[in-house]
Amino acid sequence: MNARNGEHGYGFVTKWLHWLTVGLLIAQFVVGYLMDDEGGGRGRGRGRGGDSGGSGHGRGRGGEDEVLTLLPLHVGLGIAILVLAIIRVSWRVSTPLPPWAESLTHAERRIATLTERSLLTLLFAIPATGLVLVLGEDDLLGLHVAAHIAFFIALAAHLGLVLGHRACTGSSLLRRML
Repeated sequence: MNARNGEHGYGFVTKWLHWLTVGLLIAQFVVGYLMDDEGGGRGRGRGRGGDSGGSGHGRGRGGEDEVLTLLPLHVGLGIAILVLAIIRVSWRVSTPLPPWAESLTHAERRIATLTERSLLTLLFAIPATGLVLVLGEDDLLGLHVAAHIAFFIALAAHLGLVLGHRACTGSSLLRRML
């Protein structure tokens, strides 16, 4: 098994970084959404209390105690994702991509390029805006939410390309990353 990308396809390091990113993002989104308030979104963000006039620090289903448990995990995952994003971009710059799958059309190649760039950019934007929110700057909540929306749109395009290509051509792009 080759560590680097090449004519053979994606190398072990690229695959490992890809799937580690997937795992960390799943964990991060699960923890983040568990922190969300069950009561219709009250208490989202620091400094915004619910009906009780609280500070908003009690964000989450279990109130103050659960947030004290989940918030450090959420922040730690965010920092890990930022570090991983730096490693991924460094690796991406230092190792060439394998040749395109021959079955990809020009339009599919363009979609692959745009979704890769978007997803890599959002690996910085989402955790960075989240860390600023944790530091108490609620003005970035809209940007943080917009980055989530952009992430899910880019992810849908990425997955749509991978899964849709197989359905249309019978050629598996997913196999290249396994």
